[in-house]
Amino acid sequence: MTIWSYDHMIFKSIYMETKIISCTGEKGGCGKTTLNIILATNLYHLYQKKVVLIDMDNPQYSVYKKRKRDLRQMGPTEMPIFPVERATVETLESLIKRYYATVDFIIVDFPGNLNEEMVRGLLYVEHIFIPFFLDELEIDSTAVFYKTLERNYLQNENRVLRSVNLFFNRYELVKVNKFDTVKKTLAKAGMPMMEQVVMERTVYRERYRNTLIPIPPTKENGELGLKRFMEEVIKISKN
Repeated sequence: MTIWSYDHMIFKSIYMETKIISCTGEKGGCGKTTLNIILATNLYHLYQKKVVLIDMDNPQYSVYKKRKRDLRQMGPTEMPIFPVERATVETLESLIKRYYATVDFIIVDFPGNLNEEMVRGLLYVEHIFIPFFLDELEIDSTAVFYKTLERNYLQNENRVLRSVNLFFNRYELVKVNKFDTVKKTLAKAGMPMMEQVVMERTVYRERYRNTLIPIPPTKENGELGLKRFMEEVIKISKN
């Protein structure tokens, strides 16, 4: 396998504008890690974006361990891959400096709780995407997390954070009216929702949560329908 040469890239992309993003949430189980992996893999392979995925979930480092398992399962290959790095509160800044201006996206995967890693790590993130599903406790937790980010990051004059974006994960068409009601309620409370949603698909977790293999292009627009979501992430990140 080959990881693209950063020494070579620094020369080629001296004017590259790096965006630091994260799918994250205050509670575990909202799908953030699965979506960070899917975003990284598909932005790299399908959109030809230079990506590094930073795992801040210390000490579990589930994304970093997932990359190792994926490599073992695939075996020897010359397929290009993007880096997956482990980070701590102490090493995150140096990692960001190492990759900044050499990649299009730095994607940070945080723990599933508002601990020191997340609180300090969010100081570097420009665009946050918060997944949640149709559950009363999940909705309440998401609203509180959004307001926490708004109060402590968005309203800070020295902020790096540019946007916080809510979106439905595990969206079900049979419950479209309930989802619409929640969307309108949050909008009235000043919490804007993304246009696109991520559908309820077991295949995301079982087959496409892979740090090496993207979603097949033949599936991207049809059965799986993640392309529009990824394109909205790209569009928001440009701001």
